[in-house]
Amino acid sequence: MDYDRITEVLMHPFNLFFDPTQRLSLLYMATALIVAIGVYYARKRSLAGLLTWLLPKEVLLHPSAKADYVMFFINKSVVFAIYASIIIQSEFWFKLVQGYMGPPAQGTPSLAATLLTTIVIVIAMDAMLWFAHYIFHKIPFLWEFHKVHHSAEVMTPITAARMHPFEEIIASIMSGFAVGVTAALMFHVFGQGAVILNLFGLNIVMAIFFLAAFNLRHSHVWVRYPVWLQRIFVCPAQHQIHHSRARRHWNKNMGFIFGLWDWAAGTLYAPKTHEKLEFGLGNGEDGTWNRASVLYFRPFANAYRLFASGWRNAFFHPKKSVTPVADPQGEDIQGEQRQAI
Repeated sequence: MDYDRITEVLMHPFNLFFDPTQRLSLLYMATALIVAIGVYYARKRSLAGLLTWLLPKEVLLHPSAKADYVMFFINKSVVFAIYASIIIQSEFWFKLVQGYMGPPAQGTPSLAATLLTTIVIVIAMDAMLWFAHYIFHKIPFLWEFHKVHHSAEVMTPITAARMHPFEEIIASIMSGFAVGVTAALMFHVFGQGAVILNLFGLNIVMAIFFLAAFNLRHSHVWVRYPVWLQRIFVCPAQHQIHHSRARRHWNKNMGFIFGLWDWAAGTLYAPKTHEKLEFGLGNGEDGTWNRASVLYFRPFANAYRLFASGWRNAFFHPKKSVTPVADPQGEDIQGEQRQAI
């Protein structure tokens, strides 16, 4: 038995906090904390009660948060060890496209080529992440897997890892494709001049985005950009809106870095002031997704029922919910949220 490999797998979730290429790095947690403290002081003009506000027991000890912790450890250890080896990464697509297109241009490094390459690649990645997110909302059988993330009833930065492995694999393949193909095209045009500007081992745009209080998007701390800026960049408040149970917020703000895609697609919701939010599905299922067995296996069962009822139900709006749950008024509304229109 390879004990070193077992140790590596089990320690991987904890090592993420010390890796600046990861969104949950303590570096990005620290910048989010600084912004959160600033938000609290701006509202209260005092730091009294800050710790209780930052770390509320009703959030940290909520069954939903406990499910996040379990899923974080499982996803980032055992599951990661399995699916990391099957994901087709950007390097594969880069080599494939490069081989097809032939020798690159005889370019030399320049500031213009570096900046253009850096920005174009992150735009391509973000556009594909938006599209992946969009189809996981709009295609019913994919929504059954994305429900895992939206079933969170409270949010902490760890909620970012509350993702079904099936969705993570699909999104990783899609974003890897976008990055690899775009990088190959830039290399073909600029040759050696197609250099990506990095910070902390990340594309500098990504690094700056993570430094800009990224981890507050999965939290109760409201940070809102001006409306005009929300059309360009996604702020924490916009993503909190995305997790809202309120019907007016469903299927809104699916962007990762840029709000441009939502603005163009008509899915942008740019709050003009603070909005009181409740998180969750809002479809009668809230409170039923806080066990690991449910988070990992219910999506497969629901997707199977959709396909069994007809492929049109699986890919378009189903006529009937696959797992009926009555709301407080006795109306079967499960599956209604964020389905194909």
